[in-house]
Amino acid sequence: MANPTAADCFAMGMTCACYNLRRAARAVTQVFDAYFEDVGLKATQFTVLAALAYEQDNDPTVSDLASAIVLEQSSLSRNLAVLERKGWLRLVPGADRRERIVRLTPAGRKALARGLPAWKAAQKAIGETLEERELERQLRSLRRMTQGALALRPSDPGTTRSTARKTARKTGLRAS
Repeated sequence: MANPTAADCFAMGMTCACYNLRRAARAVTQVFDAYFEDVGLKATQFTVLAALAYEQDNDPTVSDLASAIVLEQSSLSRNLAVLERKGWLRLVPGADRRERIVRLTPAGRKALARGLPAWKAAQKAIGETLEERELERQLRSLRRMTQGALALRPSDPGTTRSTARKTARKTGLRAS
């Protein structure tokens, strides 16, 4: 097997969904973080608080919240620990001793309220860098891509690419 050339690597970079999505995500996150700086939040923290406020009526567990924002449970747990130290949420025991329910505190609701104008301003700024209505189209595409990737995601570490392809065929998606 030949080593990839610089041209091969450039072509992969220009066409790779993972590379381009992660690159865009880092750039957009940096913009949002700059807007949130004045209110003492990070974009990731605001996202967790907003998801928690949305899911609050369902008494979300750490697992539920991780699924909702498509984040590994261990990464979410680290983020939740920071938010809990700030007093913005509480982790309470669930019905099962291993389960923890995540609750937004009044201070967390205030942090979310403080962050909302910053979020709106950052969202508007990003939208203004694009053509009219392009942000809406991009967001629809990203939601579809997320759904497709979730359908292709192995349910356990032993799942192979061929299993992912079979899942893709069943759901009408394409897997490479």
